[in-house]
Amino acid sequence: MFLQVFPQSLGSRLFLLYASVLLMALGIGLFLFYRYHLYQRLDDVQVTAAVLTEVMARTIQESVIIGDYDTVKRMLETVVSQTPFDRAAFIDLSGATIAVGVEGQTRGYVPSWLTALLAERLYDVNRVIAAGGQDYGVLRLSFDVAAAAEELWALTKAALELALASLVVGLTVVRVLLMRWLTNLSGLKSLEERIRVGELDAQAQLTQDAPLEIRQAIEMVNRTAASLRNQFGQRIDALMDALVQHKNALDQTAIVSEIDAQGRISVVNDLYCDTVGIERERAVGHALPNGDALFVPSDEIWRGDIRTARGDGSPLWLSRTVVPIYDSARTIEKWICIDVDISAQKLAEEELRATYRESQELARRHLKAILDAVGEGVVIADQSGIILDVNRATVEIFAADRDALIGAPLSDLVISRAVGADQRPLLTTTESGASGRSQEEIGRRGDGDEFPIELALGDLSVVGVPQVIGIIRDISDRKKFEEYLRNAKEMAEAGSRAKSEFLTTISHEIRTPMNGVLGMLTLLEYEELALEQRDKVSVARQSAEALLRILDDVLDFSKLEAGRIEVGAENCDPEAICESVTQVLRTKATEKGLALTCRMLPSVPSSIVTDPARLRQILFNLVGNAIKFTTSGHVAVRARRAADLPDGRFLMEFEVEDTGIGITPEAGRTLFQRFTQADNSITRRFGGTGLGLAISKDLCELLGGTIRVESAPGQGAVFTFTIACRPGESVERAAPVVEEAGPLPPLRVLVVDDNEVNRNVAAAMLTRDGHSVAFATNGIEAINEVMKHPFDLVLMDVQMPEMDGLTATRHIRELPPPQGVLPVVAFTAHASTSTWETCAEAGMDALATKPVRPKLLFAAMAAALKKARDRS
Repeated sequence: MFLQVFPQSLGSRLFLLYASVLLMALGIGLFLFYRYHLYQRLDDVQVTAAVLTEVMARTIQESVIIGDYDTVKRMLETVVSQTPFDRAAFIDLSGATIAVGVEGQTRGYVPSWLTALLAERLYDVNRVIAAGGQDYGVLRLSFDVAAAAEELWALTKAALELALASLVVGLTVVRVLLMRWLTNLSGLKSLEERIRVGELDAQAQLTQDAPLEIRQAIEMVNRTAASLRNQFGQRIDALMDALVQHKNALDQTAIVSEIDAQGRISVVNDLYCDTVGIERERAVGHALPNGDALFVPSDEIWRGDIRTARGDGSPLWLSRTVVPIYDSARTIEKWICIDVDISAQKLAEEELRATYRESQELARRHLKAILDAVGEGVVIADQSGIILDVNRATVEIFAADRDALIGAPLSDLVISRAVGADQRPLLTTTESGASGRSQEEIGRRGDGDEFPIELALGDLSVVGVPQVIGIIRDISDRKKFEEYLRNAKEMAEAGSRAKSEFLTTISHEIRTPMNGVLGMLTLLEYEELALEQRDKVSVARQSAEALLRILDDVLDFSKLEAGRIEVGAENCDPEAICESVTQVLRTKATEKGLALTCRMLPSVPSSIVTDPARLRQILFNLVGNAIKFTTSGHVAVRARRAADLPDGRFLMEFEVEDTGIGITPEAGRTLFQRFTQADNSITRRFGGTGLGLAISKDLCELLGGTIRVESAPGQGAVFTFTIACRPGESVERAAPVVEEAGPLPPLRVLVVDDNEVNRNVAAAMLTRDGHSVAFATNGIEAINEVMKHPFDLVLMDVQMPEMDGLTATRHIRELPPPQGVLPVVAFTAHASTSTWETCAEAGMDALATKPVRPKLLFAAMAAALKKARDRS
């Protein structure tokens, strides 16, 4: 596009180039001239304005001071008429203004951009009139922008006119010179015609008459043309040699024929005659055979495989390419046909297809025999869910004819979530990654009977076959057996629950009178009895305590079996728990002459988070057993921190070692089973139910650990158990340490318990120590008694009907003193840390456990009284 705009003539191009350069030079010069005069004019005006403003200010200063504003106005008029300013004004401090002149207007055409440019740079000049440190007003002078713009525009027009005249003169001179210099080139045309007809002296004259630059260009073109002619001749010769070689090679490998414009063969090579099996004379002049039809001329290259016949009638397969050849007028002159004999290849392909068909048929028969031998149903369907084939087992499972199944939708056999009416769920099953997974569905037999099946679907498209295979198994018998097992399991669980509930109920029913028996036997020990009577009472108390422990084991066993044991998580001190267990059992160990020790390794933390009551119960069982089965030597309790767990917890490991009778390996394998001991003689010699170790094992597992034993007969035993726990924090609140207290002063005690036996036992212990007792059977009665009668202390059962002890204590704490600060001792069979924390939050001051033991009861009462005094 750019080249088309340029003139073709060399002179015109040179003239255009000179004009462009000259115009650019004039434009740049004019711009620099205008810019210089503009800024020079602006600088002159600003300097003049500053001088005039200062002179004018000094001139009117005295007139302003004395208030001669007429003189000020005359001077302002003089400034407006004789200076570049068109407006002048004086503004005094009160805002009064003396203004002279109006904004000037241009008298001729001036571009608005020039006026705006000057208006931006010629700003008003302000001068403060002051004398003796006092301001009198402001002198303001405004430039005559119109006059300045007219002057600058006149200068600009003069410069433009001069530049235009220079441009016209320069272009005229250059045009005349170019026409004179290039005149000699016009004669080159006639010389060129002479050279074309072979006049060599004309070529020399052309070179001699041309300008120096053009002469050099002509010589270079001549040399290049000679070199190209030489190279072109060499390449033509090489191309002809190559064509001859290619023709010879083509004659040896390809069947070549030439077809004229009428579609008849005009030339054939030797290989054509040898392959087709006819003489050249019989082929030339006839139409080219093209399969079952004759060759149809075409203006495009044609390629394809054709089947024709040899001269003897045998089949001949050719891979053919027909290429049209055009003359100089782009008209088809002839066609070149190149054939390659592919008869052997076609024969091999046909044999391969026949072999493939035979192998496919053999594979189909083998697959059908294999599928029919499979005992489970096999269904093959396409991606839309239409059944393509089934095996013999499928026909037997669904009691349907094979021909009726083939072509039917799979939803006729399977009527469940995996296969819907449009078969899409079937495709979703195979496409979603569930291929090969078995799932239970509902099948429908030929007579409409529905039955359970197991269906596994597989997508055969992964091996290039767009089909789905389904494996079907009749699970009717299995479902019946599962139903039988489910019913049996539910009956067994119901029996186990009934047994557990019965054991729980009977244990509670026995515990209540046993608490009374223990309480009364304890009171009898404080009576003055003969030695023989005291021994009998002691034996009865020990037997009752043993029976109570058995009841506790039976109750724990029933809870474990029913899955009703709840494991808490509290901060506790493992060393304190071990020490408390050994302290309680130390008396029994001392009676047998055994050394009972407790040792914590340095790795044991001071606080852990676990269930302290269950940990204490495990230690009581193991240490109690060790003392029971050891006649001499020692019992040692050790603890250490074991491995860390991935969830942030760690294992605490406890060992209970004794020097007792030991355990045989056979007995050790069943030692932790329920109602099991090493042998029957153990039960006869040492007693026990065989539940302790089984309960300990279950509790260890609930606490995230295990238990094991290492022993040999006569060499003692080492029981090792672990529990999973977390690092704990310092325990902020614990049950008050109950120590033996001195004699208490006579107190008025309110005993609150819904069980009459417990009330009588507590009353007997209190009255024997000189205290007076009143009774309440629930929390409501307790509140009423406290409001009606003065008491020194309340012994409050925690669990009661109508209102429990915790709620009653909260109501008592809401009463005004002295009832609101009354000491309250919790009375409960549960002495865990969590129980005490619950009691303390309700406002109770101390805790006493059941069965009631006088020393512990009085110590709890003393602690509650002390806490109440501190509170007051």
